[in-house]
Amino acid sequence: MSHRPLARSLAPLPEESLPGFLLRLSYRLELSPARIAKLCGFSTPHRRLPAAYLLALPSPIAGPFAEATRLSAAETQALTLTGSGLAARYAPLYATHLDRGRNHAAAQQRWAVNLSSRFCSLCLAGDGSPVQNQFGGPWKLRWHLPVAFACTTHALPLSGPCPQCRNLPNRSPGTERSGLLIQRAVRGLHPAQCRQPLPGTRSMMADTPHSCGARFDQLPGTAPKLGPGDLDRVLALQLRIDQWLFADESGQTANPHYFRDLVTLAHLIKFSWPLGADLVHSAPLVSLIDAHAAPIARQLGQPLGPGPRPASPWRAPDDPAQCAALLVAADELLSHRDEGDGEYRRRVQPLARLAFEHLTPNLAAALRRMNFSPTLARALARKTNGFYHAGGHPRSRLRTPSRDCQFGVEHVPALLPTAWWDLHFGDLRERMGPLTDWNTRHLRRAASLKLAEMTAGGAWSACAEALDIPWSTAQQSLNILKRVLEPAQSWTEFDQAVTRTAHHLDSRTSRIDYAHRRRTLLLWSVSDATWRELRAGFTTLKAAPTSPSPTAATALVWAHVTQGDYLHSPALTALRTSGRDTTAVVASVNQLRAAPRRTKGEKALLAGRLELYATHLAQACDQAHHIALMTGTPRDDGVTQGGAPCAS
Repeated sequence: MSHRPLARSLAPLPEESLPGFLLRLSYRLELSPARIAKLCGFSTPHRRLPAAYLLALPSPIAGPFAEATRLSAAETQALTLTGSGLAARYAPLYATHLDRGRNHAAAQQRWAVNLSSRFCSLCLAGDGSPVQNQFGGPWKLRWHLPVAFACTTHALPLSGPCPQCRNLPNRSPGTERSGLLIQRAVRGLHPAQCRQPLPGTRSMMADTPHSCGARFDQLPGTAPKLGPGDLDRVLALQLRIDQWLFADESGQTANPHYFRDLVTLAHLIKFSWPLGADLVHSAPLVSLIDAHAAPIARQLGQPLGPGPRPASPWRAPDDPAQCAALLVAADELLSHRDEGDGEYRRRVQPLARLAFEHLTPNLAAALRRMNFSPTLARALARKTNGFYHAGGHPRSRLRTPSRDCQFGVEHVPALLPTAWWDLHFGDLRERMGPLTDWNTRHLRRAASLKLAEMTAGGAWSACAEALDIPWSTAQQSLNILKRVLEPAQSWTEFDQAVTRTAHHLDSRTSRIDYAHRRRTLLLWSVSDATWRELRAGFTTLKAAPTSPSPTAATALVWAHVTQGDYLHSPALTALRTSGRDTTAVVASVNQLRAAPRRTKGEKALLAGRLELYATHLAQACDQAHHIALMTGTPRDDGVTQGGAPCAS
């Protein structure tokens, strides 16, 4: 539907919000905001102005509004958080919806947006130009964001509640559903006047109660006085936040994790308060945080009972000064992320432990599910014996890599190769003294689990799944790791050795895809013809129960190619699954593994042939995989089913 242009309109002021523009326009035309909305084409039943319009104007609404107000499409959308670009740069606001009442509460809990606006009295008073002297300065879009708490133009903290009635400027009274403006049917109020209804002023002759009417641009604001040092810190933080909010204009590259991490750390400080009081180094700022955090701590300490639901502990403080103090503390904690993961974790973990102790299980789970950066996730993650905590369950949802790696989990074998073990774990072996082959095998497996955690994240149980290691075996290896390392206090040496191995993998230009090898050989076995060829010329290998067999050869070759544990090879797994005894096959494999060290007979020669066969098989797997990756053709594993490798 076409809408006639209004008799008069206004040019939007810099950063002006849609509610502020409607207030100025209604004041100029001496009409109510509800009447202006109807003339502009976006009034709804009951003359409501939907809160969702603060985020964006739908095209069917934006067109008539632009036509009626003589604005361009760009000017119209710039009155909203999305059209101005703020929603894209402020991560908690991204993908937020305000079309239903419950969404308003969720948006406030995520620190996404406030429907009520903070304000700077000097900004609302105008810049001295004739139009701003007459109709006031802009209600700025940024004032709807919880991370806006100071005006850097006038070097003042923002004000929150009305200085006269002490209510927030645009918060709906009682149970009224939130909208773009309150008291929208009232006309004649200056854009900088408080529209909050006064209790007991509704009469039979009036549809709406009288409004408070206090002038935000003339009365002193409600922001507390801050000392020069505290004010400088608050303004410096607000300036940095503004640079992120207006990254395109400041030339700074947008960082999607900055605001998410800042808000998460604010929650962490609030829920662990007063443990983080030393972050602000200021008694006035500590008092401000305490005024917000102490009631929440009392609320969390009380059991839920009948009666009204308590206020959400997730919401940002309504008081801009309290919000500023809390974010100053969070920013101080966030500044240590550049000192390395270890130092950052050392500072975050005490707050995290206490916060999770204070929170109920549901609230603690909600905090862990928040969207934050991998760096903060590594600092927050619980660890048990050097590994991410699995919570006693074989499947953990934690998927945060504990290190920035150039290699992937597919490049990690299930059992650390002996060459890597000899090269990088020498210091650990010297500290611990002689190790049995059994303990060494479990330490090598634990090292592989740690490498998987570094590159793919997840608790040890998830890492075991990624490496095709049985969950119970991984748990046994970690138990042995703890039993072996703790008496010698060698956890640091173990971490350093695994880190050296990770650096070695990072530096390699060509890496083996062990996951591909495991997939390729999942159904592979040594065929009868190949087995006869491998045994050719041997006369002393008898057909005893523990004599070399095709099944034993298949398990041993699989272990060579995949660098896995032959006990978990598909051949032995199939025997166990069918209920058959594996004792003889295991004994046969162990004899072949030990033969090169103990004898020079036919078993040693057979072990050598199997190792050479495994080398050719591995080359065939890797070559076929490389060709498939280069050409994009369907994968041909390069291995004949049950036979010799094609490349041999």
